[in-house]
Amino acid sequence: MTRLRGLTAGLAVVALLLGGCGLPDRSDPKYVGPAVNPSRAQARALEAPKPIDAATMFDLVGLYLKTSVGGNVTNPDQPEAVTETQARMKTFMTPQAAEAWKPQLPLLVVRVNSISYKDGNSGTNTVLASFTKVGQLDRDGQLIPVVNDPSQTFGFDFVGELVGGKLRLSSVPGNMLLSMAGLDELYEQRPIYFWETGVEAPKLVPDLRYMPKVLPPSKQVAEVVQWLVDGPSKWLGEVVEKLPSDIETKDGPTLRDDDSVVVNLSSKARGKNPDDLRKLASQIRWSLAGHPEVTLTYENAKDTTNDSGGYVSDNAAVVAESVDQVKFAVLEGAVRQFDSPADPPVLFGQSEANKDVVSATINRSRTRAALVRKVGTGAAARQQLVVNAGASEPKYVDSTVPHSAALSRPAWISRPVQRFLVADGLHLWAVTPPGTAGEPAQAAIVRGPNDSELTNVSAFAVSPDGRRIALIVDGRAMIAALKIDNGKLSLGVQHVVPTSLGDSRAIGWVTETTLAIGGKPHVDNDAPASGYSLVWTSIDGTGEKPLPRRAPDTTSALTVTELSTRVNDPTKTLEQLLILFEANQRSWVVYNDNVNLIKQTEPGPTPTTSATQQPEKLPLSPFYAD
Repeated sequence: MTRLRGLTAGLAVVALLLGGCGLPDRSDPKYVGPAVNPSRAQARALEAPKPIDAATMFDLVGLYLKTSVGGNVTNPDQPEAVTETQARMKTFMTPQAAEAWKPQLPLLVVRVNSISYKDGNSGTNTVLASFTKVGQLDRDGQLIPVVNDPSQTFGFDFVGELVGGKLRLSSVPGNMLLSMAGLDELYEQRPIYFWETGVEAPKLVPDLRYMPKVLPPSKQVAEVVQWLVDGPSKWLGEVVEKLPSDIETKDGPTLRDDDSVVVNLSSKARGKNPDDLRKLASQIRWSLAGHPEVTLTYENAKDTTNDSGGYVSDNAAVVAESVDQVKFAVLEGAVRQFDSPADPPVLFGQSEANKDVVSATINRSRTRAALVRKVGTGAAARQQLVVNAGASEPKYVDSTVPHSAALSRPAWISRPVQRFLVADGLHLWAVTPPGTAGEPAQAAIVRGPNDSELTNVSAFAVSPDGRRIALIVDGRAMIAALKIDNGKLSLGVQHVVPTSLGDSRAIGWVTETTLAIGGKPHVDNDAPASGYSLVWTSIDGTGEKPLPRRAPDTTSALTVTELSTRVNDPTKTLEQLLILFEANQRSWVVYNDNVNLIKQTEPGPTPTTSATQQPEKLPLSPFYAD
């Protein structure tokens, strides 16, 4: 073996400029737009990185941290996946290093914080890397966050040698590592679905998983079915159910040429209720990329009593009508409609209630609304939540939510029970509106796990299925299961959704498994005016992308204080982002990579010619109908 001595400065510079190696992972990201769901043609198996593609130590280390893709797959249908992955990783090593390497499972996802040549000399054979542990990818494609680990940030010195003129690693970490760049490029985020519990008309609830793109489509189908058999993630298990114990799969599922899927069950399923089998077929169909038709068989004999044809209605995120893009906002203390101002909903008409408004919400059928109003003056000023007295009744009544110095924008949730939610900076409240005029609106504190007190909640957003909630707690983004017991809401254990923002203040759902989060500009940028303050990210905090870096016509950094989103229909490709947000006492609308001010529209006082410049009227607290 020949020691590596002659890495040229030119190659080192090229390596630093190449984006393909993905080092470091926490660079200043650029907006690249939403990911789209792949078709079967796009889902062809990718090849994992090979050492032959590396010209420098930077290249070699970057590719090595990606070639571990698939190292978490240990399902019965693919018993050799881990062995094959480790064999591929060893091709990056010298023979002696490969022989001595005894890797530890599981597959550990890491963020590359920094990477440099030893002593800053590009001619050296040692690369110094600093990592932060993000989580572990388990056999079911779950990313399990690393928490309370004293060695969460660690470093390693990668050493290279020339072996027969080829660059190889003679010193590698003892763990199987996958960089965030590798996770982003070589895994597809894939929601799988489980039926909710505790309600009369259950819907499917998504659970986020990661599918290795190196698996061919048929193997991916088998992987998804195994994930469903193994059950939901622990945090979601409180609100969804596992597959019945008498549902057993036999052999592997079959992917037909027309993209439809056949899943073979054991004879135990013959006595199942036809509706249970229909629900199983729908659950599998929703969990597969592209949602292909699913047929169930018993012992390879086709069963004709079930089909997945009605699967669309099983997902509450599917929107039957066209996307409602009508915008609302508060202008001079009253709620206004800003897209079709000539036809505002009666609940936001001129009335004594629609005055001194701070924020508001309305449901999509325009029958329920809630207003946060300012009451009192000076030091005695407080905010009060009022809700309309009955279905479509423009009269508002007080709720029993205590008056607070700062209530969040309320939100209407339509399932599993129709009600409003609002946060007072301390607690989250569930408000049941009156059924008819004259009845009070009842409010109850939403508590945490084991009836614990949930405090310091400043913002929130409920997912379309109504069984998951995203929150801002103590300036941090969180996610939790939303439980229901005899009509009473409570939260499961909260999990942090990490972001690069300096402080999180607002949150909303973009898709079933991704969030928009706003707050103070990110802390890594030394130029405040160019720092981004709005990101979208997966519910586990991976794949973060900045939304438009800053709004036009502003020279100061934006601090996002409220936002409202339109959740993408999961039957459609994510083609557009629709987000409204308030920042710096102005309202903005995000449409994909465009961001624009929301300005006053007619009807209103007829503009008059005046030598005196009239002050600009600024809409605040913008929102879409819930």
